[in-house]
Amino acid sequence: MKSVIFTLGLSLSVLISGCAVSPQSIVINPQVAASGPAYGQGRALLINVDDRRSSAVLGSRGGVYETSSLITISNDINGALLLAAQSAAAQLGFDGTSSAKPATLTLALDELIYDTQTQSLINTVTIIAKITLTTTIGSSTHTGHYQTERSHKLPQLPDAQKNQDIISEALSTSLERGFSDISLANFLAKN
Repeated sequence: MKSVIFTLGLSLSVLISGCAVSPQSIVINPQVAASGPAYGQGRALLINVDDRRSSAVLGSRGGVYETSSLITISNDINGALLLAAQSAAAQLGFDGTSSAKPATLTLALDELIYDTQTQSLINTVTIIAKITLTTTIGSSTHTGHYQTERSHKLPQLPDAQKNQDIISEALSTSLERGFSDISLANFLAKN
C-alpha cells in the first residue's frame, strides 16, 4: 500500500512540475541566403538597424506560471540583424566598388512575437517576425514590409536550442523576403 501511495505521489509531483515552465533567454542568429540577381552592382550600402519592438520580451512559454515563464533574447539583436543584413548585401553585390550613388538601408524590427497554446496535450508554438526595409538614395525612398508567421506543433514545449532555431528561422525568412523583393531591385536600378 505504501508503494502505491508513494508511486501516486511521485506521479502527481511529476505531473505538477511538468506544468511549471522555466523562463528562457536565447541567442538569435538569423542567416540570409539571398536569392535572385546581384542587383547591388557594386553600389555602396550603409545599413542601420532599428529595434522598434514595444517590449524586449518575446512572449510566454506557457504553463501554470505563464507570467513568469517569459522568453527573451540574450544577445544584441541589433548586432545580429546587422550581420545578417550585411551578409545579404554582400551576396547581392553591394561592395562599394562602383561610382553609383550610395544607398542607405534601415532595417526595422517591428515585431518578434512568441506565442504558445496548449490543447489536447499538443503545444502549438507560433512565431511572428515582422520587419520593414527602408532604402534611400538621394531624395528617393523605397519601403517594404515583410512578415513571416510559423506554427510548430510539438508534444513538449521546446528547449532553448529549439526555440533559438525556430525564432532565428522566422527572422531569416523575413530578411530573405525583403532582400529578394523585386521592387527593391527595380528601385535601385532606377536610381
